[in-house]
Amino acid sequence: MESIGRLWARWSEAIWTGGLKIALVLALVFVARWLGARAITAALNTLQRRFEVSERRTAQIRTLTALLTSILHYTLLIIALLTILSVFGVNLGPILATAGITGLAISFGAQRLVRDLINGFFILLEDQFAVGEYVTIDGISGTVETIGMRITRLRDDEGRLVTIANGDINRVINHSRGDQRVVLEVGIAVSVPLPAAREWLQRTLESFQHPALRAPLNLSGPAALENTRHLFRIEGRVAQRQGTAVQDALREHLLLTAQKEGIPLA
Repeated sequence: MESIGRLWARWSEAIWTGGLKIALVLALVFVARWLGARAITAALNTLQRRFEVSERRTAQIRTLTALLTSILHYTLLIIALLTILSVFGVNLGPILATAGITGLAISFGAQRLVRDLINGFFILLEDQFAVGEYVTIDGISGTVETIGMRITRLRDDEGRLVTIANGDINRVINHSRGDQRVVLEVGIAVSVPLPAAREWLQRTLESFQHPALRAPLNLSGPAALENTRHLFRIEGRVAQRQGTAVQDALREHLLLTAQKEGIPLA
């Protein structure tokens, strides 16, 4: 009984001491996670307040906040697990060596995955494109449907869903940001004097309206030396992907107005 009592006392002391150490480790991990999450949130909020950001950019900042907080959480969890094992007297040397070898083997097999994740992180961070925008990625054009950390999905003009690994994205053309330039050439027969042709065309352009126009149309010319017609160039800025629609509407407006007023187009 005496030996059992001594054994119990020794185990009780070990359990009590180990329990205190584990509680201390968990408390430190909890505090570190709380402080780290607050630091990440504060840093990104400061960045958001310092610069004027759109609603889309705000959503991306929230995504990055969640991602960095998750990385911090799992890092602290691994540290806490290793520390608790050391409290119980587990030799961490073989475990760390095995983990190192395993991690090295996994790293060789997961290089593509890591590249995709890193590139996806920078796509979000740099705001290269967003969901709903029309882009061309390495020669593939379509509307962005989803952006993940590993892959991006586009819906092309034929309705097909194209999945692209983020690590393969090298060249991006974003057609949805900024205005699109449109150019249209119009010829008027020389039977109409040049000043009168220019005056009619300017007046016709001023009467043209379209919701996609970003600024008044600009008229220049004659754009060529020809004996049969006066060739003018019309330039303008329109909303992205609306160039064809605006050109078609402008051609119709010019044609109907010319027919109505007897102006010979050539």
